[in-house]
Amino acid sequence: MSIYQILVIIFALLIIILAVIILIIRNRFNFKIQKLSEDIKNFSTEIQKLDFRLKNQLEFIGLIFDNIPHGILLLDFQSRILKVNESAAALFYLEKEKAIGLKTIIVFNNINLENLIGRALKELRSQKEEITFYGDEDLNLEVEAIPLNFENFRLLLLFRNTTQEVEFAKLRSQFVANISHEMRTPLTSIRGYIETLLESDSTDKKIIKNYLAKAMGEIHRLNYLIEDILNLSNIEYRRNILVKQPSNLVEIIKDCIGSLAFLADKNNIKINFSYDRDPINFSTDSELFSQLVRNMIENTLFHGGEGVDLKINLEEKDSNIALIFSDNGIGINRKDLPFIFQRFYKGKNPFSKRKNSSGLGLSIVKHIVDLHNGSINAASIPGMETKFIITFPKI
Repeated sequence: MSIYQILVIIFALLIIILAVIILIIRNRFNFKIQKLSEDIKNFSTEIQKLDFRLKNQLEFIGLIFDNIPHGILLLDFQSRILKVNESAAALFYLEKEKAIGLKTIIVFNNINLENLIGRALKELRSQKEEITFYGDEDLNLEVEAIPLNFENFRLLLLFRNTTQEVEFAKLRSQFVANISHEMRTPLTSIRGYIETLLESDSTDKKIIKNYLAKAMGEIHRLNYLIEDILNLSNIEYRRNILVKQPSNLVEIIKDCIGSLAFLADKNNIKINFSYDRDPINFSTDSELFSQLVRNMIENTLFHGGEGVDLKINLEEKDSNIALIFSDNGIGINRKDLPFIFQRFYKGKNPFSKRKNSSGLGLSIVKHIVDLHNGSINAASIPGMETKFIITFPKI
């Protein structure tokens, strides 16, 4: 074999070896490419899953954020609004899209809020304060400013509406003041009569009897006041535990008329009760409803004058029940009419049979009507007709 042939054979072997090596490398490269492609595909799938979970979590957080009952604002370090929840938007009547990016001073124009925000950002700790926001309806809010350590979100404002609590506190304070005032007058009179009798050496039985009669009148006045206050307190207590049961209103009203018949006869007052049908069923607390009816009848008996005709009409309609009291008595002065349901309000009526009225009778009626989500309206033409229309929703 010649050298040329040997070289050809060697060259051919090298080509074959090189081809095999290239084939092996190619196969390995293809395998790695395929594996890398599968890894990329798997990575893409994981990214999609992670993105899906992240979107779900963000939607869940957004749902919680918007359904928190307290108002929430997220601010940047310049007090610009970045996010508003539904409660805050409803509380301040804000359009969320328009509020985003605005500074709080522009949106709320409240120096106390700005001072609170400034302190929280400066001291980097939570600050809380009661702030009043003035507008068509003043809002008393407990505002808490909480610093955050995020890139964009620097402060969280939490608003808790305390308006009702503040109003209740004012009403309680006013109520106590009114009770004190109402009680002080008869107590002062009683003390004055008794001290006069004790300091006097008079043995005139007529004078003594006169003073004792006046003191007894003041005691009756106190008794009426205490009884009505207890009734009002009972109604307020039942506001949270009112137990309603189906009751026949016709029977309740008949029972009330029967129990007050002796007073009606005494004052020469005729009571006429008419109704569409019997029974007229309504879900109510029968004791409270009886009190409402009694107070309305007593309003005519004690303040309407003698020889009055009282008409009570009970009507059942598709969506509500109407209870109407009308009489042809002395009536209510026009200037007194807007205030008759206020606690302790007593209009001037020289013909009233109960001089020592507490001024709570119609207020109690209004409370009971409110407990039933109803409405009461009054109209009066003195000497001709006074009418109270009470409406209860059947549902």
